[in-house]
Amino acid sequence: MEPDFLDRYQRQLSLREVGLGGQRALRAARVMVVGLGGLGCPVVQYLAAAGVGNFVLVDADRVSLSNLQRQILYTQTDVSRFKVEVAKEWIQKQNAQIKVSVHTEMLSAENATAFLALADIVVDCTDNFAARYLINDACAFANKPWVYGSIAKFEGQVAVFNALMKYAEVENQDIMASQTSDDSFIRSLNYRDIFPNPPRQGEIQNCAEAGVLGALAGIIGSFQAMEVLKWILGLDGQLVNQMLTYNAMNQSIVKFQLDNNSD
Repeated sequence: MEPDFLDRYQRQLSLREVGLGGQRALRAARVMVVGLGGLGCPVVQYLAAAGVGNFVLVDADRVSLSNLQRQILYTQTDVSRFKVEVAKEWIQKQNAQIKVSVHTEMLSAENATAFLALADIVVDCTDNFAARYLINDACAFANKPWVYGSIAKFEGQVAVFNALMKYAEVENQDIMASQTSDDSFIRSLNYRDIFPNPPRQGEIQNCAEAGVLGALAGIIGSFQAMEVLKWILGLDGQLVNQMLTYNAMNQSIVKFQLDNNSD
């Protein structure tokens, strides 16, 4: 732990649900963030500030001027630099003891297994369905949980997929996707259980086509960071087998219960 950790994390250490044990769990945690755009920026900032000790950052993109409207890690002087490299600098300025590995390539079927081996949990901060289904399938294969987030226009969604749950805590055991070899634990639904097939080309607009208000990325990214922290700390109320939707126009939040027979 940092020499100044009592001062640095005092507000968290005061929480009964965190304490010294929780802070140590955060320091030991390994989080992979795929996509360092509008969602990835607040995810990285809040997790690093909370004391997550190990990051794997995956993104092949470079900073562009159009990113600055919502991607708050970057400034004009960062234009044309790799996003993961700027993010690594920010993290280590915030806390030099945090370990960060960066990968300036897109997540692919060829590298997904190797990257996932470096992480305990994955955060999907991508902006396309091909990457999202790849993350889901790779996490299902590797038995790793992942936190989903998506935004467009004025609305966002958040959920936790493929998380390991205590069987006794599952309210509706029929909706679980698969059971592990240990009968006391069971895996929650994954993305394909809800959306078996990707949308057809051009069926759904991306953010570049539909537009998005920048502050929405901060809100949904913060929700994702909170779900990661809750998972690391073992807190109740995780968005497992649920999807949270947020509408910025009327400030409404709705949570849907998910099951793999849903239309």
